[in-house]
Amino acid sequence: MRAFVNRLRERARDERGLTLIELIASLTLLSVVMGIIYSSITFGMSAYNKIRIENSLRDEGDLIMSSIISKLYTYGPDSIAQSKSDAYRQRITLKLAGMESEEIVFDYSDESAKNALFFKRKNDDGVVTNSDEVELDSELVVQSDADWQEGSYIRLVCSDTSKSSCSSGLIEIQLKLRQMYANENHDLVLESKFGF
Repeated sequence: MRAFVNRLRERARDERGLTLIELIASLTLLSVVMGIIYSSITFGMSAYNKIRIENSLRDEGDLIMSSIISKLYTYGPDSIAQSKSDAYRQRITLKLAGMESEEIVFDYSDESAKNALFFKRKNDDGVVTNSDEVELDSELVVQSDADWQEGSYIRLVCSDTSKSSCSSGLIEIQLKLRQMYANENHDLVLESKFGF
């Protein structure tokens, strides 16, 4: 131990310094180590943000799906009809016996509606008497496509195609949710089908 301390004292008194080759070698090693550290931190942060956004989108998708399923099973409608849809609205109507009808609407008709799913209760005359909405942090993407292949949609497939509303069939739901991070769109498409 004493020999080591003596060597350190001798080096401290030595005024020779570093050669140019030693300086270049140490800077090269330092830049390689710093590059590895920087790339590891950058990769870790981007992976963290990607997973965080994906989890957020999945949570919101689960919220929307559970809201729709809860409306369907809470009311137990006598029949369900595909309401008239356009490029900005996708909707189905739950027809309830002796009560007002409940409408589930994917509405994207104005800028303020793109982050919400609407449940509208209408009376027999078609007047909205009550409206609930599920607000989202993500954007619910609804696109105008005749085949409804892009964007979010809610579609009814009746077992008896001759009727406008059906008491049994299949409801197909596709959700396209979008969040923006670092000027980049992150999309998640969820599909679900269930019978009634």
